[in-house]
This record gives sequence, C-alpha cells and structure tokens, in this order.
Amino acid sequence: MMDKYRQSTALSRRTFLTTASAALAGVALDGLGPQSEAAQRHPKRGGVLQFGTRLDTGGLDSHRHTQYHVSHPIAAIYTGLTDIDQQGNIVPGIAESWESNKELTSWVFRLRQGVLFHNGREVDAEAVKLNLLRIKDPAIGHEFSRGALEGVATVDVVDKYTVRCNLTEPDVSLPTNLMHYPVNLQAPDNFDKAAEHPIGTGPFKFVSWTRFNETRLVRFENYWETDTEGHNLPYLDEIIGKPKREDSVRLTALRTGQINLMDNMAYADVERFKKSHSEQYNVWTLHLGGVFVVFNFRQGPFQDKIIRTAAAHAIDRQAIHNSVFYKQGHMLDQVYPPGNPWHLEGSRSLEYDPEKAKTLLKQARAVGTAIELICNANLAYNRESAQVVQELWNDVGFKVNVKPLDTVPLLEATKKGDFHGLIQGNSYRFDPDGFFSRNLHSKSDYAQRLAGWHNERYDKLVEEARRTLDPARRKTLYTEAWNIVNVELPHFHLHELTTTSVAAKQVKHYQPCVLAPFTYRAGGIRTAYIEA
Repeated sequence: MMDKYRQSTALSRRTFLTTASAALAGVALDGLGPQSEAAQRHPKRGGVLQFGTRLDTGGLDSHRHTQYHVSHPIAAIYTGLTDIDQQGNIVPGIAESWESNKELTSWVFRLRQGVLFHNGREVDAEAVKLNLLRIKDPAIGHEFSRGALEGVATVDVVDKYTVRCNLTEPDVSLPTNLMHYPVNLQAPDNFDKAAEHPIGTGPFKFVSWTRFNETRLVRFENYWETDTEGHNLPYLDEIIGKPKREDSVRLTALRTGQINLMDNMAYADVERFKKSHSEQYNVWTLHLGGVFVVFNFRQGPFQDKIIRTAAAHAIDRQAIHNSVFYKQGHMLDQVYPPGNPWHLEGSRSLEYDPEKAKTLLKQARAVGTAIELICNANLAYNRESAQVVQELWNDVGFKVNVKPLDTVPLLEATKKGDFHGLIQGNSYRFDPDGFFSRNLHSKSDYAQRLAGWHNERYDKLVEEARRTLDPARRKTLYTEAWNIVNVELPHFHLHELTTTSVAAKQVKHYQPCVLAPFTYRAGGIRTAYIEA
C-alpha cells in the first residue's frame, strides 16, 4: 500500500525540493506564454463537461467565500499569481517570476503582460494590489484567505507589471499562499458586483449559479495560457457544474450519463467500482487532506485539559478507519501522511485507551458531561466521523449530541464559538505554514475561529520555521510544535482524506492533480475535451 501511495498521492522528493526552492524565485515555464497571433484553438477542442461534485461554494464573491479547487465548480473562473502543476509543485501563474530579499521580508512579483480579466481589463500591478488589500480587509476577506496574507503589511506598485509585498516578518511561504486557492484575483471594477456576477482571470467565465443546483461556465476566449503547441487553453466550450450532496446520487448520475466527471466517490464504493467499471471509466484515488477534532478553548467543558485528554484517549482511530473510510487512506495523528516529505517522524500522539479516559473523567468529576459536537452536514465522512466519535465518547462517560450544520450556519457557529467540539477537515497545504500558522497560530483569525488556542512556545516555533529555508530544519521545528499540540490538544487528528475522482472515457486528456485539484497549469479541465 505504501508504494502505491507514494506513486499516486504523495509529493515526490523532487516536488518537495522544487517547492522549497520556488519560495526563493519563480521562473517562467514553457507552455505558459502570453497569447500570440499564432495561438489557436486545439483541433480536438470542444464539448460540454458535466461535472458532479459533492460540495458547492457558500457564495460567489471569492474574497468572502473560499472557492475550493477540488469541489467547487466555480473555482474554474479564477487563477492566482502562482499556480500548481500536476505533481503539486508551485509554478508561475499570472506572475511569471518572483524573488525575495535576503531577509525574506519583501517579495517582488513580475506579472505577465497581456493577461486579461474576463471583462477585458488587463491584470496589472494596481489590480493585484487592490485584490490583496480587499482580501485583507476584515470586513470582507474570509478568515482562511486573510490568513494567507496575514503577514503582508503593505503592497507597492513598483511599475505597471511589478508588485512588491512588504511583510511584517520573514515568510518563506508567501509565493505558495498566492496560488489561486485561497488567494485569487477579481476584476477591481467589478468588486461591488462580485456577489452576483464574479469576474476573474481563469480559463472559464461565469454565466449563472444556483447553489447546490447548477453552475454554468463558458470558455474564456482570451485566456492567456497555451499548450506546448501554441493552442489556446482551455479546450472545453462549457462546464456545467451539478453539485450533488449525496454520494449515491452523484454516482447514479455518472452511471446514467447525467454527468461525465465526478469527484469524491463514497469510500464504501471505491474498490467495487474499480473492479467492475474500469473499462468504462478512468478512476483516480488522490490525497485530499485530513480530518480532525477541534476542542473549543473559548467556552465549554473542553477548556479543562483533563477532559480534553480523556476525550482524546477515548478515540479509536482504527474504528474510524474501518467504518468511515473503509480502509482507504491512512489513520493519521498529524497533518501529512506517511510517504509525504512533510510527514513528521517524531510525532507523539495519545493512544486509544478507554480505561484511562474513564479514569480521567472520574478524576475531573466530569462523568456525564454534556458535549455538543458539530459537523458539516454536507460531508458524509464528516457526519460519520462525528457519529463514531459520539459513540466512543458516550462509552467512556460523556453524553454527546451531534449537530450537523450546513455551510453558512457552521461558519456562524464557529465564528461565535457556539460549540464544544467540532469535526473539521483540512485540504492539502502546499506549504506546511499554511496549516501550522493558519490553523493554530494564535494571531490567525482562522485559528481563533476554530480552537481559540494560544501557546507562546508553539507560536515562536512556527514563526522560526516561516523564516527558515532549510526543509530539514523546518521539519524539526514543526515536529516540536506538533508535539505541543499533541499535549495541549487544540486539535486531535483522526484520518487522512483521500478522494476518488472518476471520468467517463469520452472525457479526453483529463487528469486531476495528484493532490486533487481539477484545474492546474497545462492540465486538468484546462486541457480536457469531450470526444464526439
């Protein structure tokens, strides 16, 4: 299983090193040049992609609502200063190159000339500045997106195609954070209309959207990226997103031809489907992220460390592995799975020990403590993980109520701290600072919306890692920081998230990124077409 995992889902050692070096300087790559008179439509281009997804965005304004590049069809209308390739390396996007000063406190990005927003406005340094400042505005920017720009103090327009970000402290990860997820660019002259009709820079333009019903996008005829032969991308004429919350409904839609691409097959169906339908469909199992329990430090019984420790000892990861994930992926006690270069070999997590959990609850005089555990109602693995945790906690003496919430109520509950425990997922972080800072550093708005935890030593370790170029040294720092988390328990990790993506054979030249995004440099939906 390990060899298969390393081949199909983990970042390679080459990816690890090139991602680290990309933090110092970006360079333009072949096939990414601006449009020219020689650029033309691909001879096999065309068709309508019917894309069935498990999730949908909470709203159209990408600065207020994240546009997840794995499961939100609307994400296809956006790109960022940097991009990713099929292996997950950070590569040039709208910025054709970048470099930092020696101290890693100032980053200069040089933009491609001739890149256009969907309304025809050119993407220049002033437009980039306006976007970054809007995302940083606490009244507008989503906590997760703001967290990616938290260290950006000011943004300077050096010249029309050069922008400089000045940081409050050294940060090796900034180029990674400026990828299209979560930081993407909108047309500044359309900011006030972004909630109704967003205008981005991506390969597809917005037509219409009804949440959890249909998203309609059409090819952006002036998209700047070309393939290696000089043909304009994308090849598809149209994408119709058809979000379907229930895994069985989405799979039925694929089998009956209502959709020809789907994400997130139910874990229970994966092995059987691969054996029975490999001749009709292409199937990819990909690394997606992880799932963990958040303990609320702002209010409720989990403010008591003894009660948190009892709850952690009561969790049987093997039960979750078997009953929720059907043995797909890995049981995880940390962010990155085995085989990934950022996996921390020295991580020490609390083990399943229900008798110790019962003893600790008695010690804290907390037997019978009522716990409200919230989760995302739209994610089967989230709901099912919550149900298993509920049973395990009840077995040792808690009285747990599980409360599934839709996206917007869930955001409101976490913002207000109106919960005791939370089942939370994380998407893949292309640089580990994206998790260790954004999810847990005390100055992160997103971290405060989750656990609300503060540990000075943890903060200092993560800050040192952020200004460290050597990957080995960064891993050492993250290992020490994570072992603080394993003791203090703002989070307790449960399992790796994998995703199985399936396309009908008529969808040609499509392959998702190994880390699950459906759009990336010179690939994914940018190069897919439908065979007539």
